[in-house]
Amino acid sequence: MKKNIIINNKIKGLLSNQKGMALLTTLIFVFILVTFAVALLTMTSNDTKLSTLHRDSTRAFYLAEAGIEKALWYLNTPVNLGGKGLNWPTDSGVTIEEGTSNEYFKVTVQYEPVGETDTIKITSIGTVKEGKYSSGKRTVVVTAKIGISSYSDVSYDHAIFTDSSMTLNGSISINGSIHANGDLINNGTIDLQNGSASASGTNDLGLGGQPIQDFPKIDWPYFEDLAKSADVDPNDDILGHYYGDNTSVVFNTDSDLYGIHFIDGDVKIQAGLTLNNATIFATGTIDVIGSGDVYLKNDISPLALIAKGDITVGGSVHGEGIIQTEAVFTSNGNVNIEIGAIYAYNGVFNGGGGNINVVYDTGLAGTPIPGTGVEVYIKTSWREVY
Repeated sequence: MKKNIIINNKIKGLLSNQKGMALLTTLIFVFILVTFAVALLTMTSNDTKLSTLHRDSTRAFYLAEAGIEKALWYLNTPVNLGGKGLNWPTDSGVTIEEGTSNEYFKVTVQYEPVGETDTIKITSIGTVKEGKYSSGKRTVVVTAKIGISSYSDVSYDHAIFTDSSMTLNGSISINGSIHANGDLINNGTIDLQNGSASASGTNDLGLGGQPIQDFPKIDWPYFEDLAKSADVDPNDDILGHYYGDNTSVVFNTDSDLYGIHFIDGDVKIQAGLTLNNATIFATGTIDVIGSGDVYLKNDISPLALIAKGDITVGGSVHGEGIIQTEAVFTSNGNVNIEIGAIYAYNGVFNGGGGNINVVYDTGLAGTPIPGTGVEVYIKTSWREVY
């Protein structure tokens, strides 16, 4: 008991001593400072780690995006201009990797679904390896589909132009230039004035081995939408007409057409048909049969007869306008384009032999037509894969 009293007295003496109080206060203050310092250092270290991780992740994301844009550039740029072209992907896909050893993107381009050449999937992985704490990695997936570029400056610069080989048979008179992105074969009697004949392959009429030129492509959904929006009254064809899905049309009575006439199928013309700044778009073929006579009056809207399939003229087509097919143009009758042009994707006049006269419309030169352009892959979806 006496011992406890002595200890308590010593403690009271220590606390009452000013030097002791100062020492105790200092120790407590130092402890608090050390605690705050440790906490601050810990927070700073964590913030630095998080900031570094976020920075590397952001850089990886931009690398992935750059990979997507590079792949699209390769796809949409012709080989002669440094690109890979629309036919770059293979059935098993293609892969590119660009960048440095520490920062790079890896891109895979493949058809989606496999075998569907109009739609592709682009997967781009951006990687940053130089991070102090961990590597940054982000993945972006884009799907794209072939469409028509609205920024294209391609125009109708020739009287006759094919995107592959051209075969000329029979009596043909041409006022303007002609070009084939393949071979130009002449089996007929050709009167070529105010222009030249060129070809990217062999050429019976002039210079061969010339650069491939852009062939204007038709934006079919664009014109289909125009026809549907103009088709307010099915009985009024002044502004145009959409004839329905999977519907072929036969013009067997003399008629006058105005505006855009979109046929999701084949067209047969076996009577007199006058196009007053009108255009027939057919997703199938166009056949002008026997007594069929088509008079083109397209002085404002140059596109006249347009088809995805073959255009075959067994009757007569004459006047002002552009005839264009994504397949084969064959003339077994009379074609007299007084002002205009004939464009065919897979050949012109092969196997025909009728009388053909084409006078190029110089007003078409260097002037893109709305709804036409070059084919490009256009993004249809974007997503990031986590």
